[in-house]
Amino acid sequence: MDFQISNRIQTIVGMIMLGAEGQGFVMAQERLGPGRIHHCMRWLGVCRRSFDLMCRRANSRVVSPCGETLGSRQIVQGWIAESAAELESARLLTLHSAWQIDSVGAAAARDSIAMIKFVVANTMGRIVDRALQVHGGLGMTDDTILAWYYRHERAARIYDGADEVHTTALARRILKTYA
Repeated sequence: MDFQISNRIQTIVGMIMLGAEGQGFVMAQERLGPGRIHHCMRWLGVCRRSFDLMCRRANSRVVSPCGETLGSRQIVQGWIAESAAELESARLLTLHSAWQIDSVGAAAARDSIAMIKFVVANTMGRIVDRALQVHGGLGMTDDTILAWYYRHERAARIYDGADEVHTTALARRILKTYA
């Protein structure tokens, strides 16, 4: 009985083939670019939500008897300005990569795709970290989404290829153009 079931499964699997034989790796590679765009768009959403929470907290958390808020502190203002600039830069780099994929294809957009993988993931980490800082102890609790982001989104720098792999491969391709 088990032998018959095994043969049937092999027959069914043999009939289901995506693309030409031996082209599985090529198909997987073609999907990586658009997949990374998808990850980056999600990470940009995490950045935006964390940024919004940080700004609201900075404006609402009173830190002095005369009613001054965290937002009146220069260091917090610096974090907000840096986060806004980094978020917009990461967003525009992601849009540019998506445009390149549409215009010239994923293979030709590979440097841009590599850049967004590590730039957006690192931007997200910095913005979430700053938002946690502004929230103080509250940020480390599950009373906000920030602690969850901090725990779960850190993996963004690892999955789909570690940042170090992308930066090294990108640098090698750039250096070849100068050789």
